[in-house]
Amino acid sequence: MSDPQSSKVTEEELNEELKRAIDENPEAIAGFIQRLDLTNQLLDVASLGTEAMDDEMVTSIVGTATRLGELADAASDPKTVRNIDKLMSALREAGDPENKPDSTGTIGLMRELRDEDVRKGLGFLVGLAKSLGKTLE
Repeated sequence: MSDPQSSKVTEEELNEELKRAIDENPEAIAGFIQRLDLTNQLLDVASLGTEAMDDEMVTSIVGTATRLGELADAASDPKTVRNIDKLMSALREAGDPENKPDSTGTIGLMRELRDEDVRKGLGFLVGLAKSLGKTLE
């Protein structure tokens, strides 16, 4: 069995080892020192952030994360996904520079109401407005 004291490096041996490493590869040692300084700075910032957080902040962050999770669950509902997909498709088509609509006045709007697609779109918007109104009560 080896003696625990014999495996310890003396301060003098450590200094010699360090001098040898610096002499053999000064760029690596300089890079190591820079990374060590950066690591210490990051630890200082993390420490300040941890010290600055109080129970109210943690509770607020947890509440926000919980609400985001609930919104993600609601947004992943198949009906919601289907309707968002339809809305995005309609926005792409309506925003296409090649489909630039003409300016429409009152008479032109009345004429457009004969179009089945316009009536479906307006029906959807009216249903959306009604559903939104219910949530605002």
